[in-house]
Amino acid sequence: GWMATREQVLYFHEKACPGGFLPPYDHSEWKGNDGMYPHAVEFWSGGFQLFGKCFLNRILSMDPEQFSKQLLFHTSNNKQRTKDKKFFIRAGDFLGQLHTVMRSATDGPAALKAPLKKPKL
Repeated sequence: GWMATREQVLYFHEKACPGGFLPPYDHSEWKGNDGMYPHAVEFWSGGFQLFGKCFLNRILSMDPEQFSKQLLFHTSNNKQRTKDKKFFIRAGDFLGQLHTVMRSATDGPAALKAPLKKPKL
């Protein structure tokens, strides 16, 4: 999920997103994705545009106390019924994976062989 002010949405439309952010999607950047074809909810929620077409990135806190507050639960549960279980991961396992990637990126691959340091809270 995401939220933006009117000014931010205009920035997305006029500057950040190739082909614009708001309909109509008639710019050549949107060829084949103009809204006339069936799309998943991610397309209509703006997530497809923001994170796929506009190249914006999500920023998450790696603090365990904040991490879970940034997650969304889709109450329709449509993905839980249509996707294979191998696509799902527990939030705590995901946070651990993110910490491993962060540790490797900041300390180098050799850091992964060293014992974990207890995080300071």
